[in-house]
Amino acid sequence: MSTISHDVPIGSGWRRSDGRVGLRNHVIAFSTVALTDRITSLAAARVKGVLPICPAFQRGLRGADAALQANMIKAVIAHPNVGAALIVTHDRAAAETLEADCLELGKPIIVLSLIAQAGMQSAQDAMVAHLQALKAEIAESPKTALHFSDLTVALECGGSDATSALAANPAIGRFVDRLIAAGGTAIVSETAEFLGGEAVIRAQSQSEAIAQDILGYLCIEEQMMRSDGTNYRGVNPTAENIEAGLSTLTEKTMGAFCKIGSNRFAGALPFGERPPVAGLHFMHTPFFSPTSLTGMVLGGAQISLFAMGVYNPSGMPLAPTVKICGNPKTLSNWPDGIDLDVSEIITGGSDYDDAANTILKLIGEIAGGKDTRAEEWREGQIIIPISQLPL
Repeated sequence: MSTISHDVPIGSGWRRSDGRVGLRNHVIAFSTVALTDRITSLAAARVKGVLPICPAFQRGLRGADAALQANMIKAVIAHPNVGAALIVTHDRAAAETLEADCLELGKPIIVLSLIAQAGMQSAQDAMVAHLQALKAEIAESPKTALHFSDLTVALECGGSDATSALAANPAIGRFVDRLIAAGGTAIVSETAEFLGGEAVIRAQSQSEAIAQDILGYLCIEEQMMRSDGTNYRGVNPTAENIEAGLSTLTEKTMGAFCKIGSNRFAGALPFGERPPVAGLHFMHTPFFSPTSLTGMVLGGAQISLFAMGVYNPSGMPLAPTVKICGNPKTLSNWPDGIDLDVSEIITGGSDYDDAANTILKLIGEIAGGKDTRAEEWREGQIIIPISQLPL
């Protein structure tokens, strides 16, 4: 396995005031509550190049749910791929709180309270003017060298089949070996998909304490899965996994583990938390891919590597999603939805090192402005797990 020095640039990006580097310099129109989603999306549509973020966030949450949503709102605004932001909320009090939260972020931010405006058209026109001003303000933002040590990469898989374990997942794993060796960071999630892999977690953790932290999340997940009387291990793989050739959850789990390569876990994270140190991290998330991607990206990942067997339309708008597939049928049926064909690994025309080299090259191109397929189709959602709905 070849390694790459910390000092060798792999692309370029925008360095933020907190030291992180963005692969994108998005101007976002961010609606922080569902009440303002529609007007925010309408205003964003009127300014070319603006990224609308309208995740139908709620009012009235309490306890851990309220704290999580508040933290994720801050994480969206602070994300390194965000260069400037128009933040829209409903009431004046929320706007004042958000303005205070944004003071130290070191990027152009405008907070607008909808209720403080005078009419829907007037409010929308004001939002458009703000977005145009933000675009102009960051239009000439200088770029800086991007190194492996600047990267945090989200690792995801979906629509798993036999080719996932033979091609796409281990190709990502070989890339992750190089990333971690050069001082980078990776996050892997979907707690339920690790059930059955407890022995691997123990073997591939830097310490027994880290292993126990991860296994504790697995225990919580399995207890939750059994709470309705259902044996989760008996209903996963899903129907499409079974149709594609998988037979047990453990089989699916072992394929998913290929994404982490030979690395040892450096930590276990709750949903959406930033890794405190470089290296490989486990994040506790639901198994629905848009939700797990949300957790990892809001935990700081600037890009996602998504292995698939059967096609999966997931993504996360803030970070480019690179879709990697080794299933010839999926590649034939979905040529405009997949970024990287690794099917020749199965036929012998390529190997994992070739695929890792191509992933690296593709990341450099994406940092240079190349859109992923998910970005072209504007795929993806921001979904956070809410445990209790307000009554």
